[in-house]
Amino acid sequence: MFKIISRHQVILFVLLLFISGLCPSFAAKSQEVVLPMDQVNALLNPKTLGVKRNGRPRFSKGIITGRYMEDDIHGHCAETSFAGWETFPLQKCTYRQSDKNVQSGKMATVIMLNPEKELLARWLVASCVIVKGGAGVKSCAIKLAKDIIDASGSQFAVAGIVLEDMNGDDVQEAYTFRDGVTVKLEGGLAVGFKEMFGESENDVALDPNTAVLATASQKGPARIQSTSREMYKNYMGSDAKDVTGTKWLDEVRRLYQDAWKRGHNDSLPESVEKYRNDLLVAKCYALMGIQPPG
Repeated sequence: MFKIISRHQVILFVLLLFISGLCPSFAAKSQEVVLPMDQVNALLNPKTLGVKRNGRPRFSKGIITGRYMEDDIHGHCAETSFAGWETFPLQKCTYRQSDKNVQSGKMATVIMLNPEKELLARWLVASCVIVKGGAGVKSCAIKLAKDIIDASGSQFAVAGIVLEDMNGDDVQEAYTFRDGVTVKLEGGLAVGFKEMFGESENDVALDPNTAVLATASQKGPARIQSTSREMYKNYMGSDAKDVTGTKWLDEVRRLYQDAWKRGHNDSLPESVEKYRNDLLVAKCYALMGIQPPG
């Protein structure tokens, strides 16, 4: 009788084979692939993502550049909770974005679970070790980091309204989120709403009892790296769940929470497996143009 193994076991096996070819003694001594901390520390330096002519980093805050929703109008975000996320350190932020049609700018409230810089760096490196093996990890991690900055500023919106100037015309469009995915809510704002809105619209977006009608698009890109359903299914293979309709939110929530818990579990060794974030790995395979192992 043959034993059925999971996609994660296949990937770990392939990775161990690769590393054993480079360093047989390492593979023989360890059941876990050790996270290369030199690569992690490099990512924590903002200059790793590039420098300007004056020597300053192109991305002032490095890998966490773009977290504009953390700029709460009260000076700091507030601790909060949300259904399905009760044990996680969520932050509720009310922020303002400039809009040429609104003198005082548009204001929205969002609940987020953003990774610390140190955790994000480890997620990036672990993803690239899984996808690239031992070669090209630095360039892979830089490319993935820049992709995340462009996609979300590494901001994971659990619920609420995200304002984005999608067309670069200084007009903020409103997008409602659940579990890291843009959605359509019953009684909520239209996707990409450009007009002014107020407290009642924010309340609807933040109410866990508001019915989620659908994801905003078929791809349903999930934050923080815009992983689509197809990227997820291509990576997970036979382990993929049913992610049709709003079931995609359940799987994104499960995977993000799983990665968060393992990444904060001090009892686990500092390994690639500890910092495996399947949503990031799926995107990394697609970004690198590499087919996941079958």
